[in-house]
Amino acid sequence: MLKRLSLYTFLLCLVPIFSWLFHWQWQGDQSLTPFDHFLYWLTETGSTPFAIITCGILALLFFPIFPNRQKWILGVCIMACSMVATQGIKTLAKTLFAEPRPYVIALAEKSDIPTDYFYDKTQDERKVIVNQFYADKAETPSWLVHHRENEVNYSFPSGHSIFAAAWLLLAVGFTEIFGRCKTGSKILVAGVFLWSILMLVSRLRLGMHHPIDLFVSILLAWIIHCVLFLFLQKKAIFSKELHPKCG
Repeated sequence: MLKRLSLYTFLLCLVPIFSWLFHWQWQGDQSLTPFDHFLYWLTETGSTPFAIITCGILALLFFPIFPNRQKWILGVCIMACSMVATQGIKTLAKTLFAEPRPYVIALAEKSDIPTDYFYDKTQDERKVIVNQFYADKAETPSWLVHHRENEVNYSFPSGHSIFAAAWLLLAVGFTEIFGRCKTGSKILVAGVFLWSILMLVSRLRLGMHHPIDLFVSILLAWIIHCVLFLFLQKKAIFSKELHPKCG
């Protein structure tokens, strides 16, 4: 269990690790491509209120890997606890560290609005500042302006990243318990893994996060889900379901 959770955690961490190795830095909106518009739609699956719909869809996709409806319902309750825990820790950490987003730093550098002044304002006032700043910025498309208007909180850690990482580790953990050799289990993990990787990339490409935000978010999700699944393994309702390794 711990090996598989750690393996997929490491694979997710390759996104921020490669950004550091290649000295990648967000360069503003001049380098946007059509693929970034796709990444915007994907990143919205982790944004409020669409994240709730995403949770519902993913919970349904988990159904085939559970042996019966009763255990699936219990699994959904565990998934809900995972979301509450990870998002709660993320919210607390954002307030504690109060790090500005990359696009907010760029906004401050190109205007007379310091980041401290920006974050001293209310959410609605920040939205107005963002809207006014990008009003004459032709290189920033309206869909990205809209996204940034709705993302005016702090940067560290990344809520979208911990959301995606949590769902991937839930998929890995539950398939380990109920049989990762099943075709449905393999498809589920592969699909959620691809979605998670693209979610991480989108947060960097759209100027919403620094690589360290992603890295710490992934590690937080890993710690939480290692504890969670080690606990579940000791429960009779789950321990008797553990399947042998594929071979």
